[in-house]
Parts: sequence; structure tokens; C-alpha cells
Amino acid sequence: MPSISRKIGTFTKKEIAELFKNAKRMRRSPYVDILCAPVTDRDFGKILVITSKKVGKAHKRNLIKRRLRSIFYEEKLYKHLYDCIIIIKKEALTCKFDQLKLILQESIPGRKQYAGV
Repeated sequence: MPSISRKIGTFTKKEIAELFKNAKRMRRSPYVDILCAPVTDRDFGKILVITSKKVGKAHKRNLIKRRLRSIFYEEKLYKHLYDCIIIIKKEALTCKFDQLKLILQESIPGRKQYAGV
């Protein structure tokens, strides 16, 4: 599936409504809140990143979104068949890439637990 990187970040309105309906909170941290729901109709998971304008200017919000999507793709978290909603908090702007990576890896159900952040 060569275009998986493009598909893991796109949702229809119907998919978003269904995702919020079925999602359970997996992690609450000072940086992000993570909700996950099992996938029922696809053979890969997706990621939905939500950032408010309160988080910062557009280029900073986009940086966080790019980092999280990159982690989700590079660590092959889409293979765990969970759709994730990540709600960004303002403190995430100070978070290092490695911290975000650990937080995301620990939050996906079925993943091995890592040393905490």
C-alpha cells in the first residue's frame, strides 16, 4: 500500500463522528490527551490531531501536527488497528520530539509499555 502515509491522516465527517462516539481516553498528560477506538472497516489505523488556536500561531500548530503524524507513520502505529484522536495542549510546544514519541507509543493499545515520561 504505497499511499498509506496520505491515508492515515484523512477522515470524512462521518468517520470523525463515529470515532468520537467509540473512542476511550488512553492517556492524559500535560502535553496531549489521547483517545483511541478500534478500527472496524479498514486494515490500518488513522490519526486525528486537534489543535486549538489557543495553542499558538499556525506554524507552531502545524509543527506539532507534522511531528505526531510522522511518529505515527514511522513507528508503524497504524498497524495496531486503532484510530487515535490527539488533542494538543499549549504545553506541547515545549515538548521534545522524543517525549512525544514515548507518549504516543505508550498510549496505543497493544503496544509494549516503555519507561515513562
